[in-house]
Amino acid sequence: MERRDFVKSTAVLGMAAALPRYSLARAKGNDRIKVGLIGCGGRGRGALCNMISADQNIEIVAVADLFADKPQQALDRVQKHIEKLGDSAKGILDMSKVKRFVGLNCVDEILATDIDVVIDACPPVFRTPHFEKIVAAGKHAFLEKPPCVDAVQARKMLELSKKADEKGLCVVCGTQRRYYSGYQEMVKRVQDGEIGEIVNAQCYWNSPVYVGGPGFHRNEELAWDTMEYQIRNWFSFIWTSGDNIVEQHVHNIDVIMWALGDNRKPVEVRGWGNRSTDLPTPTYGDRFSNFEVDFDMGDGLRLQSYCQQDPKSSGEIGERLVGTKGIMYSNLYGQIYISDRKGNKLWVCDKEKAKECMSEEHRFLLDAIREGRHVNKINQLVNSTLLAIAGRMSAYSGKKFKFDWVLAKSQESFCPEKIELGKRMPWNGVPVPGKYKLV
Repeated sequence: MERRDFVKSTAVLGMAAALPRYSLARAKGNDRIKVGLIGCGGRGRGALCNMISADQNIEIVAVADLFADKPQQALDRVQKHIEKLGDSAKGILDMSKVKRFVGLNCVDEILATDIDVVIDACPPVFRTPHFEKIVAAGKHAFLEKPPCVDAVQARKMLELSKKADEKGLCVVCGTQRRYYSGYQEMVKRVQDGEIGEIVNAQCYWNSPVYVGGPGFHRNEELAWDTMEYQIRNWFSFIWTSGDNIVEQHVHNIDVIMWALGDNRKPVEVRGWGNRSTDLPTPTYGDRFSNFEVDFDMGDGLRLQSYCQQDPKSSGEIGERLVGTKGIMYSNLYGQIYISDRKGNKLWVCDKEKAKECMSEEHRFLLDAIREGRHVNKINQLVNSTLLAIAGRMSAYSGKKFKFDWVLAKSQESFCPEKIELGKRMPWNGVPVPGKYKLV
């Protein structure tokens, strides 16, 4: 069986039992997996380097981006990373052979090649329409978070997740904490009852850096109200990013939902927030600089979500669960522990034993593809993202509402029907609680 035919077969059948075991073993040992990249910005370059660090038995076949200046930048960054790895990375990238696609049709063009798996690290608003094409093309995928920016897209992603299952496609998402051994052990201890019954939960993405501010500002020569400007500065705009609570804080919400159980949903949502920075609008976008959301999880449990980006504020990025017997705490800086209710630490993560999580998520995906082991992480991330979407909607509107309404009925939609880079984008200003309408 040719390598190409093997991968196509596993994509259709999706289970180890679907192919003879000897085929799976041979593929794992000898076959290079062909990789494509959609979205050649900073995160795309980083994700591709992470995949290379995880597994050198891959070949970069093609890269794609809306903008012509991006693909070569990504390939140059990847080439430097490959050189650092030495002989083990030979054969991963041949600059003379790799295909480069740019422009409005770049996604269709890259998916028409013989890639086996695609990394999608485009601006968040485009991940849902891209994933629809990825599934239709029968490609395995690594999707950066978030997978959607509104309820309409969330519903679509759940539909596409079913189709991916039907085709046996492997899909892994960029929730790297789930692949960090310290977080894994911490969650297991919580779920095994080590801190008792959970009575309160908090999560934080409070950063002294305003992502999208001066240090991130790009292409000032463009008119701010063009689609191209806003896509290039996607961090700054609600329609492209989903706002900071969806684009970044979903990491922390996801850890909490993982620990509580991925199928758990809030009963009610109430949020607050505003734009408190002195950055000029509309040049620096329309996103809020802070959110606070109270999720009523039922049975007396509340989840408090805090999200802030302000150069004048102190930072904390982490998660906390309070139980009847103890407390779980974790943060971005590697502090992961369980204590009793008085603060005495009962277990502390050994950071030295933890594997590099941002490479491990790619290793998990590639191993699954080679082994014919079907994995699909879309649903769990959509569930976490829906909490972030609901919190944003509540903060923007100033309204409290039932969580089920968001997924079942909300018609809020940010994705334009057509991409036109020179198109003038309407400016509605920064959302104002009491004026922003829930739809």
